[in-house]
Amino acid sequence: MPPGNAPFPDKDVYLFGELSNYGMDESSRMKFNESTGNYETSLFLKQGYYDYSYITVNNNDRNPVASFQYTEGNYWEAENNYTILVYYQGLGDRADQLVGVTRINSITSRPGN
Repeated sequence: MPPGNAPFPDKDVYLFGELSNYGMDESSRMKFNESTGNYETSLFLKQGYYDYSYITVNNNDRNPVASFQYTEGNYWEAENNYTILVYYQGLGDRADQLVGVTRINSITSRPGN
């Protein structure tokens, strides 16, 4: 749903992924529905699992470049905490042994921090 239930100005929205052959053509272009405030499209697909994203393209560009900025966002600054557990199972052992534990933060554990 776009902000304010209004269409993105000067942008086309596409359904992008393997289900559209990673293309930006009329079959994957979404149309804005004024009554619901959403972009919509309809595709015939085989039953299965599909990985896809929504992208925007400036409709004034001669060489359109896909952007995830308005639809999927950009979370490169997200902070994540990870716990890494290292196990070892020796030859003939019946169970794994915990031999190492460390915690890493995606921001403070970067080289140079």
